[in-house]
Amino acid sequence: MVGHRKAWLLLPVLLLVGAWWWPGGDGPLSAQEEVFAPSLRQTAVDGLAGAAGSSVMTRLQLKALFDYYLSTLGERSLDDIRHEILLQLEKRLSGPALADAQDLLRRYLGYQHALADLGKGMAGQAQTLDTMAARLQAVQQTRSRYFGAQEIAELFGHADVLDRFVLQRTQIMQRADLSAAEKQKQIAQLEAGLPAQQQQWRRQATRHITLAESEQALLQQGGSASDLQALRAAEVGPEAAERLAAVDRENQAWNARLVQWKLQRQAIASDVALSPAQRQQAEQALQQKLFSETEQRRLLAYQ
Repeated sequence: MVGHRKAWLLLPVLLLVGAWWWPGGDGPLSAQEEVFAPSLRQTAVDGLAGAAGSSVMTRLQLKALFDYYLSTLGERSLDDIRHEILLQLEKRLSGPALADAQDLLRRYLGYQHALADLGKGMAGQAQTLDTMAARLQAVQQTRSRYFGAQEIAELFGHADVLDRFVLQRTQIMQRADLSAAEKQKQIAQLEAGLPAQQQQWRRQATRHITLAESEQALLQQGGSASDLQALRAAEVGPEAAERLAAVDRENQAWNARLVQWKLQRQAIASDVALSPAQRQQAEQALQQKLFSETEQRRLLAYQ
């Protein structure tokens, strides 16, 4: 969706349901503005809605700004991302407000690194109610090492509500004593108990999942490219459907060049006439031939 980005790494809801949506941004970038990373094309910087010309940004705005740029990890290095966020902060803030935002960024990056380690430690665990609850508890304990109680409430209060919803929904779905209709009824009642804004956030968070499921079903039934485009247009509108088609074309081109790179790289590696230095030089020349500078960083992350 234009103006929105997926959050970076293992945010709490990601740990539970694998999807996250954050409201923010104030319209697409103009074609003349420089784009920090290709995936940010046609997006607005999250967290800056209403912040232009302001000397104050809320913690939620700062978090959205951080997540917006951190979502490009792999396209850009973490040092590049940190530098860009600091530049954005310096453009808008000064004095104590800037110092506080810089301190929040330092702690937020530390928190995200700790979440990544936590995710690695819990990788492979079965998705049961007990493990989901344990993950949520571990995330909350991790937060307390980096943020105060008021900060946690402001930055993550909405996520905690959704996390509890997910746990309760899973509990209902696993009840063997309820029929499918009874489960759906209880889940609808549970969702109705969410604050109105969070009901909207949840619908936005699951919208792309619903669309992906519909796309998969259409393709399995032999749907054509035009059928797929019509489905997307009906679900998200013609402009968003065209952007999705452009992403598809970019991914197809990337995958084709990736296959070509693997084959030619294998040929270079098996060429006994080349010395190790010559192989390295040939591989570097191949990368530069097939991929742009930004794509080479993506390739490094892929490797």
